[in-house]
Amino acid sequence: MFSSARPVFVALATTMLIAACGTDDGAAGTSADTTVTDITLADPIPDTTPEATPDTTEAMTEDTTASTGAPAQDVAADLVAAQAAMLTLADFPEGWTDTPVEADVASDLDARLAECVGVDGVTSSDASAASGVFASTDGSLVVNQRVGVRATEQDARLFIARLTNPGVPGCVAAAYTELGAAALGAGAVVEGTEIGEVTAGRLAVGAAGNATQAIRVVIPVTTGGAASLLTVDHVFARTGRSLASLSFEARLEATTVETIDDITAAAASRLPG
Repeated sequence: MFSSARPVFVALATTMLIAACGTDDGAAGTSADTTVTDITLADPIPDTTPEATPDTTEAMTEDTTASTGAPAQDVAADLVAAQAAMLTLADFPEGWTDTPVEADVASDLDARLAECVGVDGVTSSDASAASGVFASTDGSLVVNQRVGVRATEQDARLFIARLTNPGVPGCVAAAYTELGAAALGAGAVVEGTEIGEVTAGRLAVGAAGNATQAIRVVIPVTTGGAASLLTVDHVFARTGRSLASLSFEARLEATTVETIDDITAAAASRLPG
């Protein structure tokens, strides 16, 4: 379905630059014996789908009335639907692996991301499912997925809208800074690794489902005197009242937008309306 990331180790050179646009950009400087690596972040609110602007307006005017008069949610049925919408190992290239994890317990990072958006759960607090850890053949790219079904479509729309709030990327960067290695997958960093200044910004991705939003987090790390970058892309897609949350943790090169779009489109296509 897509080409997996190829292992290209970040070489040592003179400086490490992270270029970003808009009000949420950031740059992390390093010492003179690091490498020149450009990672460009998109404008503050990329126009990935026509829904972005209307949702933002709704978030400011209808936030407290999103579920007024809505029928009661059938949580059991929505939970089954969320579980059925999960990606499987068959959706990834040959050689990838799927390691099971505890799907019923949200991680500290999930909780912090929910706080940044101002909701009680990354996708849904009542009807959600989580994948295992999908890893490329060489382990350089790790993908995680969470799917949830909200009580109403308006609830799901407001979640996407809140992601466009200008303070969200900075909040996400702060969460990674405070959690440190605990925010990353197993094996992403080794003991003794130093984590530099974390930055985050909007990432322009392709349309999937009814609406998409994405945030790229860039984490400078130094291990044994060698500097490199870890990149984590958080992508959210909505279809009807369902939400998919995908994280792409790249341990060598940043994940290409093409790869992100392919996986996100597959995930969004399975979301129940």
